[in-house]
Amino acid sequence: MHTLQLPLKTTSYDNHQIVRRFHAVSHIHNVTVRHAIKLMDQLKHDKAYCSYLSEYASIKKKEKLSSADKKRLKALSKLMSDIRLPIGLSEYGLQSYIKVCAKQYTKLLSSQQVQKEATRVWRGVEKVLFSNGKKLHFKKYMNFDTIGGKTNTNGAKFDKASMTVNWLGLCLKCKPINKNDAYKTEALSHDISYCEIKRMMFNNGWHYYVVLYLKGDAPKKLVKVGSNKMGIDPGVSTIAGVSDDKVVLKELAPKSKDYNKQIRKLQQRMDTSKRLSNPNKYNQDGTINRSNRDRWVYSNTYKKNRRQLKCVYRKKSAYTKQSHEKLANELLEDSIIFLVEDMNYAALGKKSKKPAERQDKTTNVKQKDGTTKAVKKYKKKKRYGKSLNNRSPSLFLSILKRKCGLYGGQVQTVKTKTFKASQYDHVKDEYIKVPLSQREKVIGGYTVQRDLYSAFLIKNADCTLEHADRDKCVHEFEHFVMIHDQLINDLKTSNVTMKQCFGF
Repeated sequence: MHTLQLPLKTTSYDNHQIVRRFHAVSHIHNVTVRHAIKLMDQLKHDKAYCSYLSEYASIKKKEKLSSADKKRLKALSKLMSDIRLPIGLSEYGLQSYIKVCAKQYTKLLSSQQVQKEATRVWRGVEKVLFSNGKKLHFKKYMNFDTIGGKTNTNGAKFDKASMTVNWLGLCLKCKPINKNDAYKTEALSHDISYCEIKRMMFNNGWHYYVVLYLKGDAPKKLVKVGSNKMGIDPGVSTIAGVSDDKVVLKELAPKSKDYNKQIRKLQQRMDTSKRLSNPNKYNQDGTINRSNRDRWVYSNTYKKNRRQLKCVYRKKSAYTKQSHEKLANELLEDSIIFLVEDMNYAALGKKSKKPAERQDKTTNVKQKDGTTKAVKKYKKKKRYGKSLNNRSPSLFLSILKRKCGLYGGQVQTVKTKTFKASQYDHVKDEYIKVPLSQREKVIGGYTVQRDLYSAFLIKNADCTLEHADRDKCVHEFEHFVMIHDQLINDLKTSNVTMKQCFGF
């Protein structure tokens, strides 16, 4: 299945009606969230459920599970389901609950659109109950971007002949498609599974789109696809790749930081405007006055800046995705099989769990009385959350996997714990731990960039994908050094530098 997004030509009346429907969806969503939170609180106070859950967690912590443990886990899962399902905490339970609330919106939303919103709430409940989710959150109206569907015969229905969307009395026309646009023409020849209405914020307000979910594979754009195998060492901000003929060292979404400046300025303006409009909501020291229960007042200036902020976030997201798509196409033109080191980016974004430690070096800190004092500051517990937000490396890998599947390629992941690409030296056949700040390594008398060498080792993985094949590495190392040095020289002459990641 693939998607096609088409812009809608809407009148002022259409815009008014669509806004009403988004308000209805936001109300339905938050009512469902409130009900789900009550049911989850009910489970927390159920002694039998809590005992089953604690026993389930204790068994899961074991390194190796016996057959008896697996049987017990299944039994405990069934016992917990027998408690959870009767109170209505399931996907279909939430759908049946919200059906009563949705009766007042029968002229605005179809039954399947209401069910789809209840399903979205259930996805959040699943994360809290069965995964690492902590809390189910309510959602603001401005954060609702789509109204989903299940089929093309209920709710929003797209007609190919007239290029219109018929949605419970609304007839929304699509902007005409260019006849020379082969991609959209071929995509529209596929059968439609369902469609959803999407909105995006621009400087002049909301723009509306219809997103078609089409059966079959997406039309192919690339004329040439490579036949090589490439090893990829994914970093937080960069991607390093090595194949038989090509070496790649790229910064992910290099212009994303430019958007952060605009975001920071708009957030400061919004904060200033909000403080001027709500003087009673703040204490003298600038903190929020929790005892004041008055409604927040938002000026027109605040609302304008809020629209601009959402617009900048949209531009940043679109730029990052487009940058990743181009890079994935560039890699596919050389290779069709990719070996990638498995990375848990969610864990890299979290703060360190270690207790606070002091630095080894001393720093002179100026006191209030004007004197200076030598102290050892605490080490920062922050990790890579800001870089992950700017670069979105996980999005790049998902795009690469999708494109590989489309062109008949494959993305395989090597086992990071046993492979240890950043530590292995194939010449000495040893694992030598190197500090993260050291961006170059000396291998066999040659100085190589750390990430590129890791990608070289990943490319030459053995059949089990657990270790590097030393014989392959020895055979191909001289050729790798040659194309590696050529790439580094090209980057330096073109002034493409990133010292903290590239090393130059």
